[in-house]
Amino acid sequence: MIGEAIDTIITLGWALLGWIIVFAIAGTIIIFTALATGAYAGRGLWRAAGRPAWARSRLRARLAARRTRRDYEEAA
Repeated sequence: MIGEAIDTIITLGWALLGWIIVFAIAGTIIIFTALATGAYAGRGLWRAAGRPAWARSRLRARLAARRTRRDYEEAA
């Protein structure tokens, strides 16, 4: 009877250890996903805020020039 109780405690201990490992892995994945998403968004905002329109794309530069200067004409 005592042997069965000890065997049950050992089995429950291994099960508890397994659940701790599963939750630790899931938590790590969630934290790394949040960090990567935040870094991606922050990098995009940093790049967009610190550059003029012509540094982002030629199309945006042309559109900005057309809006601001009425005498703007593109070279052929």
